[in-house]
Amino acid sequence: MDAQTRLRHSPDATVQEVAGEAILIHLQTGVYYSLNDVGTAFWNLLDGALSIEACAQSLAAEYNAPADVVLADLLELAADLHKEGLVAR
Repeated sequence: MDAQTRLRHSPDATVQEVAGEAILIHLQTGVYYSLNDVGTAFWNLLDGALSIEACAQSLAAEYNAPADVVLADLLELAADLHKEGLVAR
């Protein structure tokens, strides 16, 4: 997975937002995951059209954060979400 990877929500994942944070539930395993506000904003951008890099640029501007730091964090989060079956390429 790299900065040009485009991800979309897995059909095995459902989401519920509570107080601005996403609670993801894997429908097959019943395991749930929580995302902070930045993670939730990233999740909401995952439509299969935007690359991880494009998401990072958008979030860096929104949160006034260094784009390279945001990209590194999103690549790590994307890998975790993919490993857990919550997103697909």
